[in-house]
Amino acid sequence: MPKRRLQTTLSEEAFKILEKHRSSYGGMNEVIEAALRLLDKKDSILCEDDILLIKLIRDLDFTGCGRSQYMYLVCGDRKKAVEESLMETAVEWFLKKPFPEISLEEFLETVKRGWKILNRVDYAEITRGEGWIQFFCEHTMRRREVSEFLVDHIVSIYRKYYADRWDIVMSVSTNGFTLKFYRKKRL
Repeated sequence: MPKRRLQTTLSEEAFKILEKHRSSYGGMNEVIEAALRLLDKKDSILCEDDILLIKLIRDLDFTGCGRSQYMYLVCGDRKKAVEESLMETAVEWFLKKPFPEISLEEFLETVKRGWKILNRVDYAEITRGEGWIQFFCEHTMRRREVSEFLVDHIVSIYRKYYADRWDIVMSVSTNGFTLKFYRKKRL
């Protein structure tokens, strides 16, 4: 495609940004063209409400929750809130494949990432060994009920998709939990 000449001046701040990205894109014109393409993609740019939601979750210590789950929690039905959770749908949506194709490790990694994004937990870690995977989670809500609620989400999906191939050992406390999954021995 033919190029057109452009001559302009930039503020010191804009020029610093241009210089910062120059090596990644190859030159100043490539940085400007990439920035213009990004501006043109209206669907992928966050609107003010999206940015506000992110700030609410991060700055004000909010946590994300699906509507039906919120309703069941308000009505005091924790069991139904877990059963009607959108976790299964969200994991499939994020990984772009159905649960029968999702490994236990992929599921746990996705939950870990989602809970961090939604501010559900303060710390989550996955460790792996020969034939086992451990999910450690910590939160600052200091209630065993919160830990049990979070565990219930993972365990309900574990029972549905992974119990035939993995055993589980659980440890739940007021500020978190550990789930250790052991691959079942084939006879």
